[in-house]
Amino acid sequence: MWEKLRQYFAGRGLHDVDLHREDMRLYYTSQGTSVNAVWMIDDAAIAELGAEKYQQNLATIRGIFEKQGFSLVTVLTLFVTSQTAAARAIGEGSAYWIVDESYGRLLVYENQPEDYLGIRSVIENNIHFGGHSRNADGAQIDLSHDNLRSESKVQPITRGAAMSVSGERSAAYREAAARASRAKSSKRWSRYSNLCIVTIVIALINLVLFLLVDLFNRVEILMWGQMSWHTVVEEKEYYRLLTCMFLHYGVDHFAGNMIALFAFGDMIERRMTRVRYILLYLLSGLGASAFSCLFYHYVEENDLVVSAGASGAIYGLMGAMLALLIRYKALRSREYGSRFGIFVAYLIYSFVRAGESVNVAAHFGGFALGVILFWIFDRKKSKRLSNWQKKVQG
Repeated sequence: MWEKLRQYFAGRGLHDVDLHREDMRLYYTSQGTSVNAVWMIDDAAIAELGAEKYQQNLATIRGIFEKQGFSLVTVLTLFVTSQTAAARAIGEGSAYWIVDESYGRLLVYENQPEDYLGIRSVIENNIHFGGHSRNADGAQIDLSHDNLRSESKVQPITRGAAMSVSGERSAAYREAAARASRAKSSKRWSRYSNLCIVTIVIALINLVLFLLVDLFNRVEILMWGQMSWHTVVEEKEYYRLLTCMFLHYGVDHFAGNMIALFAFGDMIERRMTRVRYILLYLLSGLGASAFSCLFYHYVEENDLVVSAGASGAIYGLMGAMLALLIRYKALRSREYGSRFGIFVAYLIYSFVRAGESVNVAAHFGGFALGVILFWIFDRKKSKRLSNWQKKVQG
């Protein structure tokens, strides 16, 4: 049954966290800021685990997901064992099911989740001995093929149905109805969780300022926000290092940067927490502004050169994207790899416009800082994951 469950979760598209132990597996699926995980534990691990160590490992698992930006973390422990009494004692106080290998049954005790990710019926239909594997409808399937994606069809428990139940099971039914209602509400709002909110907000800020300057002729905004060595250093108007990131000279300048922002921004935002994405964008833009000032002061020796535009921060996103594709080879052959063509096109566009006073120094500074920041942020995540795996291994 252990291997069947592993194949099933893999077929469902759940991510597998390698704990470097054959007697424990962790699978999870995430959407927006919520994550649902299944922690599988077999006989060999139960013998050495104990209730205290189990709770410590469970807290560690939750903590890792929360530190990665997930605000709603749900973990179901799946004990695959013949030691049902020991498993029940260990799992007490947490969400757990027991796959009883001795009798070929699924044990779901009172106050435990009645279903989870739609897998209960699938497990119950495949745990029997001597028969064929079956899906949630009872049809025979082959767990090694595409039918792994078969899911349990759970009939929702309505409020009316829950209220009609009397006796000692009424409370359980009402609780199940409440869970179904919360799940429905969560599903309704989760459709918006994958929107790249930060990228959209950044684009809207750029759009509003561009319309004010270009359409309503509020040129004073541009004069107030653009930067140069003279205004930033000598006049001590340091805010210009930031404000210049949201101003543009003309339609083509604005349109080119916004296309690039959505081309690279949504990809990077989906791979990071929103806080880290904001830091990456702003720090790359600030670094690009600072490098530009230094370049024109010390190399070009022209303190009056003014500049503005989001391209320094966008080149930071491009640097992060390149670091991402270098570090994670699997992404090169998936949808992210296609962004490399946009990457090259944007580089060509920048060089073509270089004769029109494009700030190449800012581009270089933003790109370099984007690479560095991505490696720092991603290394911290990987280090936490490595420490977590060591703790889980005991």
